[in-house]
Amino acid sequence: MIRRFNAFSDNYIWGIEIDQTICLVDPGESREVLKFLENFKKRYSIGAILVTHRHHDHVGGIKDLVDSSFASSDLKISLNGLPVSNKLPIFGPADCQKYGVKHVVSNGDFINIGDNILEILNIPGHTEQHIGYLFRTAKDPLRPAFFCGDTLFGGGCGRVLGGSLIDLYESLKKISKLPHETLVYCAHEYTEANLKFARELFPDNPEISERYSKVKRDREKLLPTIPTKLSYELKTNPYLTCKNFNEFRAIRMRKDNWKG
Repeated sequence: MIRRFNAFSDNYIWGIEIDQTICLVDPGESREVLKFLENFKKRYSIGAILVTHRHHDHVGGIKDLVDSSFASSDLKISLNGLPVSNKLPIFGPADCQKYGVKHVVSNGDFINIGDNILEILNIPGHTEQHIGYLFRTAKDPLRPAFFCGDTLFGGGCGRVLGGSLIDLYESLKKISKLPHETLVYCAHEYTEANLKFARELFPDNPEISERYSKVKRDREKLLPTIPTKLSYELKTNPYLTCKNFNEFRAIRMRKDNWKG
């Protein structure tokens, strides 16, 4: 099971539940996670922390979680086949070491947590060092979950804040080659605004209009739109449907100046 924790105004922290532990992805703050751990009837602990990039709303809660009484588990965790023995292993890019990352990971690395596998993909662009975690379970290996931080959003993609536009373009091309059944777990609830922009950009596209209408209804009911399926993004996300880098650059620049 993958749990959702709300943070700040529109962040999501993801919790991968494995054997009564929670492995947290991008804990920008600790409040909702600790509240869950304290109030849940079963005794849960934090098995690992997985960081995608260095921005504060993705790393700001790490210290509180490490200092909590829940920061320990008996999970068997290995990195590239070698056992990891930290009390609470924290994985992430090299530039996140000052925020608590103890195990630097990059493209092609594998983390095994019990019977589950996380493959690391380098997906820079939003920041210079940005990674994603492709999570496969033994029960359903053909329908992975991809924790992509701020690289890909529902109907959109991240701004360039330290990385480069060409890297972001190449990262999105890489993501688009994942299995179409992949569930995308991004870190922000931006889908409605992104699809509103996409509909203005492509007013004659019925798939974008239909998805926008559904997302708008869901958000009026305060329902989350994430996770999203990669197949939806390949049809309705203008950053994935663009034909080349020049078109991508033009769309991203137009969105940067869009007032909504």
